[in-house]
Amino acid sequence: MHGGLGSAFQLLDKTLGDNQDLWLSQPFTCSDLPWSRTHGHLKDALIALNDKELVQLHNCPQQRLRWFQQREPELCAALYAFEPESTEPVRPLEVSSFDSLHIPGRKWQQVLAFAGALPHRELPHVDWCAGKGHLSRIVQRNQRQPVHCMEWDASLVAVGEALAKQQGRDIHYHHHNVLQPLPAACTDAAQVHIGLHACGELHQQLLQQVVSCGAAAVALSPCCYHKTSADQYLPLSGAARKSRLRLNRPALHLAVQEAVTARRGERLLREQERLWRLGFDALQRELRGSDEYLSVPSCKRELLRQGFPAFCQWAARAKQITLPEGIAYDHYLQLGGVRHRDIVRLELLRQLFTRPLELWLVLDCALYLEEHGYRVTVTQFCERGVSPRNLLIQGDRDQQ
Repeated sequence: MHGGLGSAFQLLDKTLGDNQDLWLSQPFTCSDLPWSRTHGHLKDALIALNDKELVQLHNCPQQRLRWFQQREPELCAALYAFEPESTEPVRPLEVSSFDSLHIPGRKWQQVLAFAGALPHRELPHVDWCAGKGHLSRIVQRNQRQPVHCMEWDASLVAVGEALAKQQGRDIHYHHHNVLQPLPAACTDAAQVHIGLHACGELHQQLLQQVVSCGAAAVALSPCCYHKTSADQYLPLSGAARKSRLRLNRPALHLAVQEAVTARRGERLLREQERLWRLGFDALQRELRGSDEYLSVPSCKRELLRQGFPAFCQWAARAKQITLPEGIAYDHYLQLGGVRHRDIVRLELLRQLFTRPLELWLVLDCALYLEEHGYRVTVTQFCERGVSPRNLLIQGDRDQQ
């Protein structure tokens, strides 16, 4: 391992490993946080935040970082020592009004930013998890090269093919599960593989296939690291395999917890569900005589419109708990509210580690490519307000 990316990974890996007590335990499920004894000053300061300060720190990563820098300057300096630069657009993109039809605004901005960051290469492109082919059409128009689209949803393939034909684009669709061996047309070494927000195992598979077929170049923006069939993250690079960090699914979920694009209604509904879960948790601890958190499965959104008693009854059935008559639901909802007030403040400390954890995962991908003979850059291809998953890995195979 050599170069700036390797050094950045080593510092980040050591800092995350040395401070696991600060981010592994979840205030929502753990009432006795290890760091509350070693970092009592942080706990007191967080609990003392008023509602306005709380909202500001939750909504603004920069302000949150400044708040922690005042209290833990050395930790913050190490965690945020590596900050990828913004990608310089290669050139203005040629687009038509037709290109943006039926694409949500932020998704369209992401497509333009990603496509604009791709240098021109006289090579065919392979678009992973292409959906309806919005990115493929922009790339094909501007690269003037054939594009192969891989997509497992047959209905999206049909729409994508129709749109490409309507525009006369040199695009070839493959109805394919990318976790299976790739179509022969997508395994040529003289190709560029691209993936905009390929989730979990899919972006790992992309990188492994790129290395396996010796593809000329790759451009990848990873996403949803927690969407994996394995219980723990399986590192790609030799450096990450040597790490003492063992990232389980909750830790991987923390890496993508920042959701600056979530609508206000979605955030309010999510907070209501968390409050109700804490209220039920207070109830189940008393009924079971056990001071332990009990995990409850995901619920449908319709349930959240039926009131707290209905939620408790659903959760009790899901966990095979018999509820007695005459439960004072308002009492348990109030207990949940007290815990909720503290938890949303204590969780700010875990949020300090969200971006560093994501960068650890991205650097693992980048170093894997470096280890296999690629010249690699890691940049930010769009503003975080457009997408919090704004990191772009680009690799070009060294010519021997």
